[in-house]
Amino acid sequence: MAIYGRNMPPCGAFPARYTGRVPVPMNEHERPQCLAANAMLTMILYLAARLCSGVASTVVATYNSECAPARVRGFAGVVLQLSVEIGIFISQLAAILLVDVPNWRILFGLGAAFSVVQLLWLPFLPESPKYLVSQGRFDKARSALHFLRPGHDISREFDAIVAADQVRGAMAGPEAEAGFVADAGDEPKVAEDDGASGMASLHTAAARRRASNSSIGLANVLRGRTPDILWHPLFCTLFLMGFQQWTGTKGIVFYSTEIMVKVFHLSHSQVQHTPNSAQWVTIGLAGMGIVGVLTSMCLIDRLGRRRLLILSTGGLAVACLLVAVGCIHSIPALAVVAMFAFKAAYCLGMAPIPWLCASEMLPYYALGALSGAACALNWLMIFTVGLLFPVLAKALGNYLFLLFAGLNSAGFVVVLLFIPETKGCHVSDIIWHHGKRVHIVLSARKARCSALAHAGLDTTDGLSTPA
Repeated sequence: MAIYGRNMPPCGAFPARYTGRVPVPMNEHERPQCLAANAMLTMILYLAARLCSGVASTVVATYNSECAPARVRGFAGVVLQLSVEIGIFISQLAAILLVDVPNWRILFGLGAAFSVVQLLWLPFLPESPKYLVSQGRFDKARSALHFLRPGHDISREFDAIVAADQVRGAMAGPEAEAGFVADAGDEPKVAEDDGASGMASLHTAAARRRASNSSIGLANVLRGRTPDILWHPLFCTLFLMGFQQWTGTKGIVFYSTEIMVKVFHLSHSQVQHTPNSAQWVTIGLAGMGIVGVLTSMCLIDRLGRRRLLILSTGGLAVACLLVAVGCIHSIPALAVVAMFAFKAAYCLGMAPIPWLCASEMLPYYALGALSGAACALNWLMIFTVGLLFPVLAKALGNYLFLLFAGLNSAGFVVVLLFIPETKGCHVSDIIWHHGKRVHIVLSARKARCSALAHAGLDTTDGLSTPA
C-alpha cells in the first residue's frame, strides 16, 4: 500500500459498491508514464494513475475498517497512512538520485516493482465479510471471516454481521421483516430461525438491501430520508476530511524544499547542487512523518481518537506559529525544528483519523455513499490548497504560516466542541447520542461506550461482536 497516491479526485465509492472491497492495484495505467514519448502522453498517463489512486485510497480505508477486529481497528486504520508516509519517504529519497534527465523515467518506472508485488499478493486477500454478506454470499463470507480470524470462534461475529444486513434489508421494504425488531436505542434483535426457511430469509434480506443501495445517498441524508438522523456524524466526517488539507500540510509536502531554500538563503549555485541542505530537510520531514504515524498507531487505541485530534490540531497551531516566527526573523534553526514538529503533530492525529471517522460514525447502510462524499471533499480540498498555496505564499511571504496557525486554532475549537470520541463505541451508540442536528459535544465519552469498550466488542456495525 506504500504507493497508493493521494492526489486525484475520489472514484472509489462506485467501484467499491459493485466490485467489492479487496483493494485493486492503482498502477494498471500508471507506470507506462516512464515510457511516455511526449508531455501530453505523460499527462494523460499521470491522470490515469491518479484515477487509480483515488479508487485505491477510498477502498483500502473501507476494507481495513471492515476487516479489522475491534481492539485494533484504530491501529489497522492508521496502517494506510503509514504506507503513504513510507511511500513519500522512499520517493523523495529516490528523487535525489534520479532527478536528472533521463533518470526521471526510472523514477516513474520504479513503481512498477510495487505494482508487481501487489498483483501477486492481492489474489490471496479475502473479500470483506461484510460486503459478501451484503451480496448474499454467506458461505464465502464465513470462509473469509475464518481466514481473517484464524484459530478463533467467529460464530457470534458472523451472526452479528448477518443481523446488521437483515435489519438493513428489512428497512428497504415497506414493512419490517417478520422476526425483526429494530429499536431506536437498542441493538437489532433477530428472531430465531434455522433450516431452509432461515437461509431463505437471509437471502431475502440481502436482496432487499441490494435493492436499496441506489436509494441511500447524500441527498437522502440531508433530507432526513434515512432510518436515523445523521447530520451530526456527517458534519464531523465532512469537517475532518475537508479540514485535513487546510492544516497546511500540503504546503509543507509540496513546497518544503522551496521554503527551506528561502530560510537558508541558498544561492542559485547551491540550489543546483544535489543534494543540498534544503533537500535533506525535506527528506527528514518525510522520515518524521513515519515516526509520527508509528506514534499514532501506539496511542490511538489507548488515548482515543478525540484526544489525539485535540493534541494534533493544537500542536499544528503552535508549530505553524513558530514556523512563521522563524521565517519572519530569519532564524533557520527555529523554522526547521517547527516544521518537524508540524509534521509530527499532523501525523499524530489529523493525517490518519479523518480516514477512520466515516466507518466509526456512520451506519453501514449509508457508509458507501457518505464516505465517497467525504473523500470527494478531501480531494477537492487537495486541489484547492495546491492551487492557492503558491498565490498565498507570494501574497503573504513570510507571514504565510500565520494564516495556517489561525486555521488550525479554529480546527482545535471545532474538534473540542463537536467531535465525539468513537474509541470502543458502537455506531449505534454514536447514532443514539449524536443522531440529531449539529450540536456541541459536552463530554468526550459516554457511559455506555465505556461499558462496551470494557466488554471488548466490535463497533463497526453498531452490533456486539467479539473482537
